[in-house]
Amino acid sequence: MAGRRPLRRPRTNQVPPAQVFLRGGIVTALVVAFIAFAVTLYSGVPGRSYIDVQAAVPVVGNLIQHDPVRVDGVRVGQVAAVDTTTDGRALLKLKLDPGTRLPMDTTVVVRANGLLGGRFVQLVPGRSTAELRDGGDVKAAAESITFGVPETLDTLDAKTRGRLQDMLSGLGTGLAGRGTGLNTFFRRASDEITHAQDLIETTLAPAGSVEALLPSVKAGVAPLDSGRDNLTALFGATSDALAPFVSERDGVRSLLAAAPPSLDAANAGLAKGVRLLAAVRSVADAAVRTLPPAPRGLHSAAALLQEAGTPLKRTDALLREAAPTVPQVLRVADALRPVLPGLHAASDDLTPMVTTLGDYGCDIVNLGTTFRSMTGSGGTGTGPNGPLKNFRLQAIVPALGEATQLVDHTGLLIKDGYPAPCKYGPTTYPHIPKP
Repeated sequence: MAGRRPLRRPRTNQVPPAQVFLRGGIVTALVVAFIAFAVTLYSGVPGRSYIDVQAAVPVVGNLIQHDPVRVDGVRVGQVAAVDTTTDGRALLKLKLDPGTRLPMDTTVVVRANGLLGGRFVQLVPGRSTAELRDGGDVKAAAESITFGVPETLDTLDAKTRGRLQDMLSGLGTGLAGRGTGLNTFFRRASDEITHAQDLIETTLAPAGSVEALLPSVKAGVAPLDSGRDNLTALFGATSDALAPFVSERDGVRSLLAAAPPSLDAANAGLAKGVRLLAAVRSVADAAVRTLPPAPRGLHSAAALLQEAGTPLKRTDALLREAAPTVPQVLRVADALRPVLPGLHAASDDLTPMVTTLGDYGCDIVNLGTTFRSMTGSGGTGTGPNGPLKNFRLQAIVPALGEATQLVDHTGLLIKDGYPAPCKYGPTTYPHIPKP
């Protein structure tokens, strides 16, 4: 038939099955060999003569095989294996690059490689003239590992870690939406740095100001030095005072549970007592003005008491409105009762220190007077050239060695490191009025 296509002749050049399997086997072998070469290359280039050393350390943390080995921040090899010794210590097998030359007394330290637990081995070269050879041992340093965040978290139990997570979540919730306020705080803090520098320069600018300040600082620190035994005992007393909070933690929990309602009621009472606070502030301002002149102050106090009728009525109204909070306050007082003996013991321990500071009261007063005289701040006078020049001067006669700039090398002169109370500046500085 004229329209039919001729039949295709069968192919005669087909590859035999045996040859196909042979080619497939060769390709598979090449792929396997390439993969094996790549895996071997990760542990080192075949054919290169590496330097193998080992080090026994107490702890390795999260150090694993193939972690880097560095000297002064430069990678010089990798961890070949992490094994254990017969005495239970960790044994590190290190593979160093060819040509690495280190002293025989080189030490090893396992350091953190970031905050997420990664680590690396650091080799600290020693000073020996002999070189570390292939197969040698490297000693572990005194602090052979630096602990990081993962090791710190491992010391906490599961419950504590959960509480820590809750705290961080609460902190993030508290800071959420307050970015503008935080940025404003940092911006204003940076602006105040300039003012702080100006204050320091102004403080140091007058000649002799620092020399006059240092003796007063010394006199103020001397009581702390003499009472250092009491300060040391304060820590034990503080521990005893805090012990009831631990032993009576159920009571503390009930106190904390009762605190929010009491605080809400107190906030409501404080919100209604704004006018009372304004009146109290006016009373305080009047008291500050009347206290210096004692005779007139007594008369002013009498007048003040006569004018206090309205504030007292407002106080009565506030107390009536605060009556519902009394039961909550009583609950708080009952919850605090177990910890009062510890606080009483802490008060007994603080009494000797406060007594010592009281003996040096005039030194502390003179310290404040010297600082106020130096800066001119906080005074009620005006001074020759305004408030910033209202200085109080105290003549101090230097020792003979200080006046002549001679240094005593004989040890015959005795320096009083613990002056008696009120030995320096026994009287207040005289005030120089404006001419």
